[in-house]
Amino acid sequence: MNAHNTSTDDLVAEAAYRERATVILDELAHRARVALRSANIPLNVYFVVGATGDAILTCGAVADKEQWQEIKATVGSIVRHSIGLEPMACRQVICTMDATRDDLY
Repeated sequence: MNAHNTSTDDLVAEAAYRERATVILDELAHRARVALRSANIPLNVYFVVGATGDAILTCGAVADKEQWQEIKATVGSIVRHSIGLEPMACRQVICTMDATRDDLY
């Protein structure tokens, strides 16, 4: 949400969505895992509920583009129905991680 265009009502609604997402976060993660396994997508999905910002809930997974489209559709449906975000906006964020684990023995 843009701070210049945010009304008090928007902030109250945003806080309610965040609270709802936080309360059911474990349930969301479990439902997503079951749904992805049922779709033969054996990946872990990570959820983060931030205290501020325009994203109510952030979902991430280590996946290629094709897998991500399936993950987004599957998990997005669960999130929309569980939190009540209709319609829900999604946007891609590019991340990286170091796959070498030389620091572990």
